[in-house]
Amino acid sequence: MSEKIKSFIFDKESGKLRLGFLVLLGIVGMLLILFSGGESDEQTEPVEISLPSFTDSTEDYRLKLQSDLEEILSSISGAGRVSVMLSLEGTTEYVYAQQIHSSSDVNDGKTSSDYENELVMVEQKDGKTALVTKILRPKVSGVLIVCDGADNILLTEQLINSAASALGITTANISVAKRKA
Repeated sequence: MSEKIKSFIFDKESGKLRLGFLVLLGIVGMLLILFSGGESDEQTEPVEISLPSFTDSTEDYRLKLQSDLEEILSSISGAGRVSVMLSLEGTTEYVYAQQIHSSSDVNDGKTSSDYENELVMVEQKDGKTALVTKILRPKVSGVLIVCDGADNILLTEQLINSAASALGITTANISVAKRKA
């Protein structure tokens, strides 16, 4: 760096940045922000939000879990053909976005509050739809595994532990039976 630039930026006596230099940097920064964020003459088109489809039912969810569990358990050595039946607690629940409107009124020293909930609606191609913020899937309450290799006690224990781990349930809720010949 040349000496002139160094002397402009740094104070010779203290070696610290000069206040004038910092102010100049601030002004340049504000000008850059001002000119870069200017309004454009272009018209912006509305952004179309693609919302996920929530048409799958609790039964579809149960069948998908069963299929996935059958596939993974049948890959365990010695299991042979595997069939799985799942029991679920409850059904699929949807949590919708809500706008809460509140108002308060003070009358004769007493305060009364009024709350009103309103669903947040989103415009889609086929009309307005309530905005889903969360899907709560039902919990698995029981599992029945029927397989060829269930007469092997070590394999049975491995199947029970694998299913419990995959589904996040206790081993007490899982039963394994031998497939008939």
